[in-house]
Amino acid sequence: MTQIPFEIYGRGATPLLFAHANGFPPGSYASLLQPLGHEYTVYAAALRPLWQSLDDFRGEYKDRQFWQRMAADQISFIEQHQLAPVTYVGHSMGSLVGLFAAHKRPDLFHQLIMIEPVFLKARYSRLMRHMPNTMKRRVPIVRKALGRPNRWSSMQAAFDFHRSKWVFRGLSDAVLWDYINAGVGPIEDPEGGVDEFGLLFDKHWEALVYSTIPNVWKTLKQIQVPIHLLRAEHSHTVDTDSWQRWQALPGPKQATEFAGAGHLLPLDEPELVADTLLAILGKKPIF
Repeated sequence: MTQIPFEIYGRGATPLLFAHANGFPPGSYASLLQPLGHEYTVYAAALRPLWQSLDDFRGEYKDRQFWQRMAADQISFIEQHQLAPVTYVGHSMGSLVGLFAAHKRPDLFHQLIMIEPVFLKARYSRLMRHMPNTMKRRVPIVRKALGRPNRWSSMQAAFDFHRSKWVFRGLSDAVLWDYINAGVGPIEDPEGGVDEFGLLFDKHWEALVYSTIPNVWKTLKQIQVPIHLLRAEHSHTVDTDSWQRWQALPGPKQATEFAGAGHLLPLDEPELVADTLLAILGKKPIF
């Protein structure tokens, strides 16, 4: 059985399982997870792109099996560490993985908290599923991931590069350094030295995630595990139509919207999100 790498934050009496977004290793969320660790033992498991090469994955599975394999990984992790029934918090990609895992094994889950999940329209998922790989590479978000710079001369150079990018504008310097320290590492040269620093989350994995995002609406209609959705006001993954559709779904569900926020909500506003999570979970007064 695969031993999935993980990080632990805190030593609270109750376990909480956290799953990260596409391209953002668990350590990127230290400013969010450390406050949760006052009340919980937070297990932040690395999703498959951080511990298996894409070539090795494709030697065992087809690309379309990616999401269900990650869900199976989370089920195995919960069972290995005897966490059930666990409260599960996921951001973006990580929230969908939890959704599929909880749908398959609801007995392992106490509650799902989905932060900025990816609720695509069904027609987009169908289009991406049947599109040839040569055409998928032309989809803007996939093309951007594949063209992303992934090597720098130093950790400071990596920080400076990301500091200049629009998508990271809401991160404090401290949180951005958490991301750099978690997501960038030394690349050894043939003689064993280090002359470059590169992304630890392979950009080809990142592109595969974008090109295989599934339609989740059928699963959302069927799932019995309680869900609390955290949505950013300026979300591009839970748009206005998806937000209204979510609110009309049957079943045990709640939602919280964050004014002025975007998709990187738990990195842009880690303290606010941590306080909100603790309030949702009954560990802190509602503010």
